[in-house]
Amino acid sequence: MMLIERRTYLRRLAALLAAVTAFVVLLPISFAVDKPNLSKFPEENVILATGDAPTVSLNGLEKNADERAYPASITKILTALVALEQGKMDDLVTISAHAVKLSSANAKIGVKEGEVYKLLDLMYGMLLPSGCDAARAVAEQVGGSEEGFASLMNAKAQELGMTHSHFTNASGLHDDDMYTTARDLAILGAAAARNETLCDMLTTKNYTIREHTKGRVISVRNIDRLVNEPRPGDYEKVSALYSWCIGGKTGSTIAAGRTYMAMARYSGITLVCVLLGDKVPTTNTKGTKYDKIIANRFLEARSLFEYGYSYLFPLVNVRTLKAEGLTVKFPAVVHKGGETFSVPAVVEDVDAVVSMYLPARESLKEQGKIRAQVSLTEAYVPVQAGAPAGEVSYYYEDRLLFTLPLVFEYGLEPDPTPTPAAVLTVEERPLPSPGETAAPVQELRPEAKTSSTPGKALAGWALAPLALFGVVFVVFLLVRRKKR
Repeated sequence: MMLIERRTYLRRLAALLAAVTAFVVLLPISFAVDKPNLSKFPEENVILATGDAPTVSLNGLEKNADERAYPASITKILTALVALEQGKMDDLVTISAHAVKLSSANAKIGVKEGEVYKLLDLMYGMLLPSGCDAARAVAEQVGGSEEGFASLMNAKAQELGMTHSHFTNASGLHDDDMYTTARDLAILGAAAARNETLCDMLTTKNYTIREHTKGRVISVRNIDRLVNEPRPGDYEKVSALYSWCIGGKTGSTIAAGRTYMAMARYSGITLVCVLLGDKVPTTNTKGTKYDKIIANRFLEARSLFEYGYSYLFPLVNVRTLKAEGLTVKFPAVVHKGGETFSVPAVVEDVDAVVSMYLPARESLKEQGKIRAQVSLTEAYVPVQAGAPAGEVSYYYEDRLLFTLPLVFEYGLEPDPTPTPAAVLTVEERPLPSPGETAAPVQELRPEAKTSSTPGKALAGWALAPLALFGVVFVVFLLVRRKKR
């Protein structure tokens, strides 16, 4: 009894779970990341924007984006863009006295006056560990002097539309007359994201620099934690790897605070985030606690990117998109003999979940905005309902959104084989001689069918004894009458 009750309970539970699952599947699905609260960010100036429209914050995610601020070493991104455009990466550069004249607090890779390095190697030394000595050497090689190179930087900034920025050096070392805004740096980040060579450099984790006269080797490491893990130490450090990051640049001076700009790309959409002015004190702070403070900008950038892509590419099931206007049925051809027949091909699973680009979804009701490119298989009868029919790829402004398999909506069978017609055989007979009578033509009658039905046979055997009994009874009556 207990076993039966338990089985009944499990059946009811399974039915309930199936019903709930079916209900949930039919609902629009969106695993949206919570919108970051910028008021809780320690930075004074913040913006998240797309690479296509870097001056417009994504869904209002900006804070004091037009307020003047100091860029610190984010400046080196502009230095790299100018150098890539106007310098020759194979040139050999002799390190000057000015290039190495830096304070102990300034980031450097340790080149020495008089040493010779390839310009390309100095670019890595400038970008990965943020070497100010490498940045100065790059500027002097391309611009003749750091001041001359600054003129090239300002010209490039104006060309990009960074109208609220001014640069006086290539490294980002503090100067009251060198300033920018978060919105202008978003423009710079969008330009950097379009430069494939620069992005390759920015996503390199480790690089070896070789001096060309004495062969001295300098190994440099990328300090951007969206791209690389922190250098191992005696204490736990923050990891913030983000697989869609295509580059970024940190910065830090007393006046600027901690700064960071990063770019990411997913499904062809570039996002740029800028964080300026984190001045949370680190005095008397060591170990993991210190690392959490200086690495907070990486975690914030990652949270901005995660929100941005969840906002731009919400998850939704195909059934919902169909209700909003997405075409899910297409004409297909099936060959049958020498003819062709139309059998609809439909999306195999309308409850499949896809990532739908937000502007594309908003345009579903506009005719022709979403283009469906159908690729069908060559089909011949017999075709079963639900058999693979090909696939459909959906595009929005030449951007591939997603691809789904197609199946035949119903089947198509070949014509049945016809039954051969009965053949009538005629017997040939000679004509009768004069005086003879022709043999009569026998009439063809259908043969009597012997009943093989068990019920009729049984009825015949049941009536035989009754008939016999009747005969005996009649004889008995006649004998009795005769005796009387």
